[in-house]
Amino acid sequence: MNQSVALLGVGRWGAKLLRLLVERQAVRWVWTRSLEKHADLQSLYPELIWTSQIEDLWREPACKAVVIATPASTHPSLIEEALQAGKDVFCEKPLAFSSQQLQHLIEIAETKKQLLMGGHVLHYHPAIQSLRRLLQQGTLGKLLSFRAERASLGRFPLAEDALWGLAIHDIALLFYLIGEAPIQSHIQAQISLSHEAESVWIYLQYKSGIKGDIFASWLYPERKRKLTLIGTEGMVVFSEEGTQPTLLLYRHRIQWERGQHPLLLPAEGAEPIPFPAEEPLAKEIDHFLECLSTRQEPLTSARSLLAATALAERLHRQLKPEPQSILPYFVHPTAIVDEEVEIGEGTRVWHFSHILKGSRIGKNCVLGQNVVVGPYVKVGNNCKIQNNVSLYYGVELEDGVLCGPSCVFTNDKYPRAFIERRNEFLQTRVRRGATIGANATIMCGITIGRFAMVGAGAVVLYDVPDYALVVGNPARQVGWVCECGETLQEVSPDHLYYCSRCDLSYQRTLKGLEKVSS
Repeated sequence: MNQSVALLGVGRWGAKLLRLLVERQAVRWVWTRSLEKHADLQSLYPELIWTSQIEDLWREPACKAVVIATPASTHPSLIEEALQAGKDVFCEKPLAFSSQQLQHLIEIAETKKQLLMGGHVLHYHPAIQSLRRLLQQGTLGKLLSFRAERASLGRFPLAEDALWGLAIHDIALLFYLIGEAPIQSHIQAQISLSHEAESVWIYLQYKSGIKGDIFASWLYPERKRKLTLIGTEGMVVFSEEGTQPTLLLYRHRIQWERGQHPLLLPAEGAEPIPFPAEEPLAKEIDHFLECLSTRQEPLTSARSLLAATALAERLHRQLKPEPQSILPYFVHPTAIVDEEVEIGEGTRVWHFSHILKGSRIGKNCVLGQNVVVGPYVKVGNNCKIQNNVSLYYGVELEDGVLCGPSCVFTNDKYPRAFIERRNEFLQTRVRRGATIGANATIMCGITIGRFAMVGAGAVVLYDVPDYALVVGNPARQVGWVCECGETLQEVSPDHLYYCSRCDLSYQRTLKGLEKVSS
């Protein structure tokens, strides 16, 4: 094996990684803040290059990859430094503490074509691989519920709370096993001996009907590592609590009594499910080294961990919510604002409105009652969206747009209830300063020009030029309007138009009107 890897950090977990990397002849450099503290390891591995100067590694061309096993709080900054230096990265969990932070690291890695792999060792556990096959084969029937338990006596003061230090393992693992994100999540915590959560209880519910909970604690007298899955035809328990990990299957069947009442009939005894006696951490390191060679995407790539990080971030915010008073915008208590939404300073969101995931609302906007925006819709600054307006995916409003009450935007040109066309939604853009009247309908895939005005009830099928006034069904152009909204008068045969209110003049061109004086 080509020795092209540097190990950053040789604490309790880093020492385990060091042993595996040395066995595979993959590591050449070891970085630690204190060489004196790890003199015993230096004497054990004298053939390695030990350093406390991390900049030397960033400048070293022979160093192609790094394995990061430092304290969790240092992970995001070290990952970014390594990626910027052109190194592939394997980092222990968590890679980051917010989806935005992780997305930033992913973008750097993808731009530089570097690998970024997260250390979630349970994904590589042979028992978990066997458990996943049971789910895929339908051995448990329809999955109904789960319970994950992960606890031990931690070292105080805590370096990581129970959410990011323990529960994140099971959060990521459940995404891997279940394959969907929960639609509801709630967390409770105990904070008594420190300023961090020593114990957490997490409750999750999924669209498919699955429900379950995660218990994680640094304040527990004995080591607890167990995952239980319950289905309609069987139950399985994965445990690491004994001398050897076990995977036990409990088969059962459902019998209907007189066609009405179900009886759950369990089989006697548990059925051990065999799996290879392989070290999970060794399999994880082997997978990383293989990815370095083949350039394949790792099983636990940073992108695959994005959803788990976003869920942990939402749960963390429940533990430490931001005070509403510090928000620079106003959201009525009856309104709903999803995660990953940006709202600009001075914007007001009124009764029963809903801003969906990924949407961006600019500054000083007003969203009236029962307005729906999103997902992934962009609204510029100083926009006014009046009651009962829905801006669906594909719609974009530039600055200063006014949407009158109950105006309608579509995003599917050929809608059918039984045909899914999410990948075919068309983009509709409303340019700066335009006005759309009450109850107007805007067909998808068109552009409403700058300062154009769409009359009330109009049905707009085609692009509208800048400053144009359109009315009717189908909409047709009947004139031109000023930036102030006043109808313009033609004052010369060479298509010069004038606004008596603003004292502005406009010249007609092939693209519409252009302002020529003020």
